[in-house]
Amino acid sequence: VVTIEREDPCTCSVNSDNYMGAVQATSLLYKNGCEILIHINDKVSPKNPAYKRIEGFADICREHHLEHELILADLGKSYEENVAAIGQILDGIEQRYAGRKKGIFLANDTYANIFLNLLFRRYGKLPADHQIIGFDDSPIARGSILPISTVGQQADKIAGEAMELLV
Repeated sequence: VVTIEREDPCTCSVNSDNYMGAVQATSLLYKNGCEILIHINDKVSPKNPAYKRIEGFADICREHHLEHELILADLGKSYEENVAAIGQILDGIEQRYAGRKKGIFLANDTYANIFLNLLFRRYGKLPADHQIIGFDDSPIARGSILPISTVGQQADKIAGEAMELLV
């Protein structure tokens, strides 16, 4: 059994560098002048390779003494549940950080696209005080109403490594 980006203590697994991807995303938001950095993610087990996204975000914020918030929540299993959960998170962010430039790093491009859509439904545009970045470089990042900044993964190399492990 070979897994890709899954809990892997008992299997062979191929994982992207989730930690460095998070460092890059967080650093980009910081360099773009965001006043508050926010990471939105599921409640991920530390055994899951994607947990490194949380660690990378937190480490950069601590290292540079950046104001930040880590939002770990049950974001649901379906698209509709994702929209409802992220909508509630957006409401809270808008209340807590009104008038401040917000850098929002979401755990994946699907969540980033949902967040962007919710902003468009609310404001009719991407407000100037919001910066969004996703993770995975999935087609949804390029196909959204505005292309979403995203941390890319080299899917061809990941697939190649998985095939090597299988062989």
